[in-house]
Amino acid sequence: MTFESLFTLNLLNSRPKKYFVTLIICFVLQENILSLSLRAPYQNSIKGEYLIDVFIPQFTAWRKIQNMIYIDEETVLSLINWDKTFKAMEVAMKRVTEGRVVQSARGRTKIFDKPDILLTMPGYLEDGEFGALGCKIVTFFPGNVELKTPLPSVNANIMLFDENTGIIKGIVAGTEITKWRTAAASAVATKYIHAKKLASSKILAIVGAGEQGKVHAECFKHFFDFQEVRIWNRTPSRAHSLAEYLNKKYNTNIYKVNVSVEECVKEADVIVSSTNSSVPVLMADWIKAGAHINAVGAGKTHHSEVQEKLYFQSDVYIDHWEGAKTELAGLEKAGVKFKGEVGGVIRGDIKTEDENKITIFQSLGMGVEDCAMARLIFDLYESKNTKM
Repeated sequence: MTFESLFTLNLLNSRPKKYFVTLIICFVLQENILSLSLRAPYQNSIKGEYLIDVFIPQFTAWRKIQNMIYIDEETVLSLINWDKTFKAMEVAMKRVTEGRVVQSARGRTKIFDKPDILLTMPGYLEDGEFGALGCKIVTFFPGNVELKTPLPSVNANIMLFDENTGIIKGIVAGTEITKWRTAAASAVATKYIHAKKLASSKILAIVGAGEQGKVHAECFKHFFDFQEVRIWNRTPSRAHSLAEYLNKKYNTNIYKVNVSVEECVKEADVIVSSTNSSVPVLMADWIKAGAHINAVGAGKTHHSEVQEKLYFQSDVYIDHWEGAKTELAGLEKAGVKFKGEVGGVIRGDIKTEDENKITIFQSLGMGVEDCAMARLIFDLYESKNTKM
């Protein structure tokens, strides 16, 4: 890629023995024009060394923006894998509990009376391998699936910044990352919260056969050894399609379709609820003692798909307190107590001793999870391209 540079120096005598140098730089890069005007104090005489000292940092910063990397969804899928994603989520959750992150509850911009929403999830994660400063921007436009040419209802991009200068380093497509990191966070929570019962856990129930249901099924196939995986969906054909796809992909017959949620979750050891239901779909009387639930879906609220009675009968774990105080305020107001962050379980600060207690991981998703994933994909991308 080629470009031309034009430099114009204009000396302005504003006061005795002091001059100002106005440096106008026009970059003509294909059809894009970037203009930067820099006015720097200068004394006595003009020396090339001084011009370089003043100009090079700004020039380098803007060149970085011009050469900013964009990593698209196809490239993300070519780089991502479950083991590294699991490790990134494990580290992110642990760092949250250790106080080595900066993040807040997600920002919501609702578009008037439409269901369309723009979400912003900024964060900073301190870690040698996965540390990053970033912000995920997500749009949720449910009507996209009904378009003449259907589009994804959820679209995401993660902006990754240089931690020392704040200059943007790249943008990483975040839709696939969001799917993978959400499922991996559930796997991390299941591994640590359900640790004592994993060896004897045989039945996995997946409530909701959408994108999250699918990616959770694939993730849990990678990390765990369930003998039966039950699938329910409000539209039965989608559940059948997913079960058929998974049985064919893994050359097995363990994926089954159930006609009701109750039938799906009865006697299940581990449950993933990934619906956008605004009313409860998981009822307390259907869940066996000692079962673990990963509550992933978000309808009217982040906790609407689980019956309130079930929360009171369970130990409830969260990913971060900041998000819980905002997005789970309804549960707290109702009197539900949270056992703590999953990071506390990973560190060994929180013990899961009662094997008959139902446990729930109330997954909200965190900006620092996206930071960790953006750093992971960015590093893998640069490593791959350096070797080429």
